[in-house]
Amino acid sequence: MKKFSIMASLLLGALLFTACETDRDDNPVINLTQEQQPITLNSPTFANGIYDLANTEAMILTCSAPDYGFPATTTYVVQLSVDEDMSNPNELTTTYSTNKMSVPGKEVAIATTKQLMTKQNKKQTEFPMEVTVYLRIRAYINDVKGTETYSNIVKLNKVKTAFALPDVEVPNPFYVNGIYADNDWEKAMPTVPAYGNPNTQWRIVWIDNDGIKVSPSKKDADYAEDMITPYYTTVTAGFTVTPDGTIIANTPGWYLMIIDGTIDNDKRELSLSFRFDEATVWLIGTSIINAEAKDANGDPAPITSDNCWSETLRDTHAQYVKFSTPTEMKGEFVSPELTSPVDGDGGTRAYVKVKTMEWWKSEFFVFDKKIVYRGGGGDQERVNGNVGQKVYLNFLDDTGELK
Repeated sequence: MKKFSIMASLLLGALLFTACETDRDDNPVINLTQEQQPITLNSPTFANGIYDLANTEAMILTCSAPDYGFPATTTYVVQLSVDEDMSNPNELTTTYSTNKMSVPGKEVAIATTKQLMTKQNKKQTEFPMEVTVYLRIRAYINDVKGTETYSNIVKLNKVKTAFALPDVEVPNPFYVNGIYADNDWEKAMPTVPAYGNPNTQWRIVWIDNDGIKVSPSKKDADYAEDMITPYYTTVTAGFTVTPDGTIIANTPGWYLMIIDGTIDNDKRELSLSFRFDEATVWLIGTSIINAEAKDANGDPAPITSDNCWSETLRDTHAQYVKFSTPTEMKGEFVSPELTSPVDGDGGTRAYVKVKTMEWWKSEFFVFDKKIVYRGGGGDQERVNGNVGQKVYLNFLDDTGELK
């Protein structure tokens, strides 16, 4: 036991001595007062041959590591240009943590296509084509300024590429951001496609004088990434759409926003037309059957199992089918009381009217206190309802309740 204690003490002393030896005044640090030295990019195997990007799954690139004075976690990015001086390059999407990189041929094709369109005004109809491209590596330590360095430029003599940019499409969904979402894209709410009409999107939104923004992702729209030019117009008086896509209402309030999109693939243009209607929600179906119902003139006009699915009830029986629309941003849409018990196939149903489309193409309802839209999907599950219940909807966060 005594011998073991002596050996343990010696080992501990050795560890402490080693720790002290490494904690020196001359511990290696990155010298940020001078530019980092260049790194070396090796010519890939077929640099003097032909790269057919349509049949190239990946291109292997290797380079030396930056000399930071000690091993460091380095990020490597591939840059591509069709100009020998590497001016205004495109950076490929994937980044790498090692200096041996398997670069997807698809990314090389996309970057080459963008370069040719931007610098040489090439049109989609001119592809495929064979060109010379130049590559370079940019390396750096994440979040550490002054660590950036570049490699030499490598020439690929013959690169054959087809037109590699994705087709222009109407986004589905868009995301809508504004004051109601605290101008936070993470809280932005999606639009809903009209059934059978994916190029038509809709949503009930609150719009004020500061406006809302619409984007294909949860961040400010950046169509330039895919070389797409967007055009925004509005067909409704009292609304303005700025060139950057901000939509402003002269009169703040709740509106049914309908977006119609058209595309021109040859010109890579996306045209978005905005229409704004009253934000009105309607009941329909067996939950509104009412033998005592009266029409708009006050005359007896029962709602029966035959006419309870008719959209004409919006004009003749609004008091039984029309939700109240709040005047405040945080208000709820509230339905009239249900007048007939629903159990089974009929269900309690609600919808908004999108242009001249049939009601079921823009229907939705509340499931587990969340608004679920039919959109482009199939028939929704049925929700039972009882006489005297009302439907409450909050479109700020797509919540609701039947109670």
